[in-house]
Amino acid sequence: MAYILNWRDVQPKIAHMSAVHWGGFRDRERVDDPDERNRLEQLGGFARHALQGRKTSDHHQHDQLEQVYYILSGTGEVLYGDERFPVRDGDAIYLPAGVHHQMFNDMNESWLEHHVISQPVAGPGGEFVICNWRQVAPEGDGVGSVRWRQLARGGDGQEGNLRTLLAIEREAVQPGGQTRVRCEAFEQVYYVLENRGVFHGDDEEQPLREGDMVHVPAGSSYSIINPNEEWLVYMIMAA
Repeated sequence: MAYILNWRDVQPKIAHMSAVHWGGFRDRERVDDPDERNRLEQLGGFARHALQGRKTSDHHQHDQLEQVYYILSGTGEVLYGDERFPVRDGDAIYLPAGVHHQMFNDMNESWLEHHVISQPVAGPGGEFVICNWRQVAPEGDGVGSVRWRQLARGGDGQEGNLRTLLAIEREAVQPGGQTRVRCEAFEQVYYVLENRGVFHGDDEEQPLREGDMVHVPAGSSYSIINPNEEWLVYMIMAA
């Protein structure tokens, strides 16, 4: 069964010098830690960060982690290597292992909010890229949802940037609609970006609202329902 937790129910802390950090789901193998967020089997983990105006994060690197920063709101800049790149809401930023990076919000008064999605890799490597969902051709499921695949794993003749993560996607379910019934062979985390809906799985319905994190184990059968008059929007992390 899927497990749902809203980021507002997590105690925040300060991380990377200036960011307010709300931890999301984490590796289930954490020793002597009974936290219910420890349930990931393949995904490495993710956290929500909020960087206030006039602040920057620290300058750092990860030699054995590939990361994706997903911009939830605001604008700013990301430093990758020696160059700064503008970022905005809806950007998925792929940060390969082994290269220094840093977030900047010192040019703004308002907050810059983003997810930090991390996945272990075997050493440095990869190609930096920024992909906004608005740049991607949408794909419908033939029922009631539209999906934008922003980042994907390469291999088997397919182009992609991710090395161990499978995909970072954005999806929207139309008003009064629902997705097909799904049963994937890989682990997923859904994160609700806009509005409300219903997660239907294992003959049980659970309400969804903005800010909910949904852990979906591999092999789960489920669908997403939107009984409302506004589009239901969420992102999907898969490994």
